[in-house]
Amino acid sequence: MASITGISRRLRQRQAIALMDGLREAIEQWRSDLVPSLVNRHHKILGSQQHANTLADVLTGRLDNQLSHAEASAALSEAARSLASVTAPPTTWFVWENLSRAIGCFSASLEFTRGAFDLITSLPIRSDAERGRLFLAHLYQGDIERAGHAWHTSSPTTETAGFWTDAGHLLWLLTGGESGRADHTPHDAFAEDVAGRDVLVWGPAPVREVPTVSKGDYVARVIAPGVTGFDPADALGGRCDIAYASSRVTKALIADGSAEVLDQFRWVSFRTDSWKSLDIAHGRTAHHHKRLLPSPWDKTNVIPLAVWDLLHVKDVSVRVGATTFFASAQAYTSQETRLKDEATGKTDERGSTGLRFERCLSLSHHNLSAHHQLMALLMKAGAVTFDHAGTEVLQMSLADYMAEIDALYGVEAV
Repeated sequence: MASITGISRRLRQRQAIALMDGLREAIEQWRSDLVPSLVNRHHKILGSQQHANTLADVLTGRLDNQLSHAEASAALSEAARSLASVTAPPTTWFVWENLSRAIGCFSASLEFTRGAFDLITSLPIRSDAERGRLFLAHLYQGDIERAGHAWHTSSPTTETAGFWTDAGHLLWLLTGGESGRADHTPHDAFAEDVAGRDVLVWGPAPVREVPTVSKGDYVARVIAPGVTGFDPADALGGRCDIAYASSRVTKALIADGSAEVLDQFRWVSFRTDSWKSLDIAHGRTAHHHKRLLPSPWDKTNVIPLAVWDLLHVKDVSVRVGATTFFASAQAYTSQETRLKDEATGKTDERGSTGLRFERCLSLSHHNLSAHHQLMALLMKAGAVTFDHAGTEVLQMSLADYMAEIDALYGVEAV
């Protein structure tokens, strides 16, 4: 039974990804004519033919400017209320969650989030992978005690061992070492260099507070295509000891033949092992938290990734500044706007090049609500501290946070 269940789950995930990729491409191209056939082809993933028809109507309505943000959100909320009646699996709920965000209906997407977690916590556990899913459901519902019970009753397999290692470390952090199991980085050069230091993870958003950083401590920042150095006149004097990067940076540096720009940093931590193509001595692959995100298609945001990576070093103190998790009118300072590609150039200070639904699509990939909750839990546990602006955002309820994202990005279809 477990084998059949596993095959069925993986098949549903492949079908779900095919559907989402197709629909996101249609949204990106403003091709409402592509929506009906895609939705009909995969209607079982959406719960029923009736639900598929509803989604098609909402997507085409938004793309053709026939449905307002409020009308689309109301239709999605009604779909969430009726989805339970067709006994859809968690994958279905997460697909609706993701596609709701792709058209900027972030608050409405929360109803699918909650529906997924309510369903997961009601289902019998037939495999260790399902127990892992239960851990995440309890975690993102804020029930650390039940998440801990799931961890302590796990039976790791080859498939799930990595997940439970990450889950155990997170649990250890959230409970002050009372539950779970620490997974600190072995004593490699990076860990030995960073251990015992205070590290300021500094984001790209404008701030009023100017932090102090002692000479013996480190600053970690995010680099990206178009942002591979920092202005000496900025709040930190352009300082960056540890740079965090995605594989897009690797591709850009290879294309430009400019890997030497990384020489200015003490360490360059990449989300994947793509850095090995650059042949740099101070590169490394960071710990990432992808396995701790609710859906297999969720991507990691780099500021939370830096926090998670640094919290794997023993005796490190991590604080975060200059990030509001996109819940502010200006997400990037003028020096930190990124290069999307050579054709479209740099984004504006909200991260958009001006294309409709561009940021909605991007933010749908990165599961803002999960990152908000994960960082809020770590802050509440005292594992990491945030500046005033970041603390204010993480103290918001999830509903208020997503309503703010709606107002900033969704209503205008940024």
